[in-house]
Amino acid sequence: MNKFVLPALFIFTTNILCAQATIRILNFQGDSGYQHDSKDEAIELVESLGRKNGWEVFTTSDATALNESQLSKIDVVIFNNNCGTESAVFSTSQGQALQNFIRKGGGFMGIHCAGAIWHEEKEFQAWYEQLIGTRLVGHPEVQNATLIVENLDHNSTSHLPKQWQVKDEWHYFSSNPRGRVNVLLSLDENSYKADSSLKMGDHPFTWYHYFDGGRSFFTSLGHTVEIYQNADYQRLIEGGILWTAAMSTDEKEPALDGLILDLDADLNVVTNEKEEVLKWTNRVVNGQAQDFTPNGYGIRIADPGSGRPTLKRDIQEIKGHNAIVFEEDELINGKEDAFDYLLTGSGYTWFTVLKPYKTQSSEEQTAFGLHRLKDVNSFLGNLRNGGNYEGLWGSLNDDLTVWCGSRNGITFGRFDQNNPKITGIQLQSDKYYVIGARMGSGTGEVDIELFVNKVEPAASGRYPVNVHANPSKLAIGTERDATNHPGSESFDGEIARLLIYERPLDDSEMAHVLGYLKSRYGLTD
Repeated sequence: MNKFVLPALFIFTTNILCAQATIRILNFQGDSGYQHDSKDEAIELVESLGRKNGWEVFTTSDATALNESQLSKIDVVIFNNNCGTESAVFSTSQGQALQNFIRKGGGFMGIHCAGAIWHEEKEFQAWYEQLIGTRLVGHPEVQNATLIVENLDHNSTSHLPKQWQVKDEWHYFSSNPRGRVNVLLSLDENSYKADSSLKMGDHPFTWYHYFDGGRSFFTSLGHTVEIYQNADYQRLIEGGILWTAAMSTDEKEPALDGLILDLDADLNVVTNEKEEVLKWTNRVVNGQAQDFTPNGYGIRIADPGSGRPTLKRDIQEIKGHNAIVFEEDELINGKEDAFDYLLTGSGYTWFTVLKPYKTQSSEEQTAFGLHRLKDVNSFLGNLRNGGNYEGLWGSLNDDLTVWCGSRNGITFGRFDQNNPKITGIQLQSDKYYVIGARMGSGTGEVDIELFVNKVEPAASGRYPVNVHANPSKLAIGTERDATNHPGSESFDGEIARLLIYERPLDDSEMAHVLGYLKSRYGLTD
């Protein structure tokens, strides 16, 4: 294979390239270890898909291709049936370049032996196995088996029968990736012969997930020469490339100064076997607030598991992304003063991607022995628990009219001049929206604006800043950390993303972030 060199065409952005939305693929097969008879067929498959679809495919076995300059001109990196079973394939800088590529929204596909890269530097090895989803360990002899198609709606599997019989090598893994990834194909272990030590019980075999800012697709299929001539397998790889490229071609993450919180339900979510959320971690690694966890001490519901939201995966309504489901649940960050300064002069901007459920009215709540405050169904807030309850919040009326506000702590009065309620539009239940709010910086009177799916404010009002305001811990799914939770003043619905900036973004930045979120989650006005 020739040394990887990008043609001069990609030094410049051209109108032709933009119009065609060309996918630029690094078809990489650098390895160290076992050599498959099917290596050439693997390379040719990706190149033929490139010719068919008008993609730019650059094929190489030279690991020096993994550098910041070259990868900046690439949308998808494919590790194409390349093993690393004997020694390291990558240098430190090459591993770092791949990590940076993913963290900037790049796409990755691993085929077959890409899951058996075993000898990299310790930190990169651990990261890489998370990128893949697990680690290939071993396999029985090549033979026919049946794959169960678990998701017929994905680009890569929509053409397949519910049960797909194929001849290949049936790897088992160091750990079951289910729960960390979105499984597309699983292996029927009754359909082939192998010692019990080579089986897993539950046996995912092809999957995708959002990882560390990018997208990753892996299939353990791809050992034999024959499988690369299989039309169903070709379409599996083609669909996987299309999914993997989507973020890097259409959904580049906004790179804006002042981002202090990024909670993404695709990433950094720890759950138990019931998919109850135990921890949701900020993607901004230097942010003061990192882990959001259930409070565990609510007195309204006796069940020890109460107050834990659940993770909902692969939601087709939002292009296969995940969301956290809140139903009288909450997640709290324990950092008492992490967001105080937003209220005392810096200003703020926040965005969330959410879907509200139908909310019981306060009268209905009372009939069930509950005591939810009328028209306060908050999805976020850092109100102080007691006193004059200063802090910021985003919430819904009982009829799902969305509103936001800040409380300055000068008076208690609910929705007086010191605690304005900026009321927007009525939302539909069971529909996703991008909701945003912006509060101006300064120590006098500033504007608070509310946004719903559009760059034009849905509502606005004035707010007198109190430099002595003292908000509290940030809560997701409710408006404050309080012992009468979970349940009171809580949000029922789904949250896929939450961003908070420590300053008011300007209008062009607002448009950029709003456009990014709508594109990534497939939302319209």
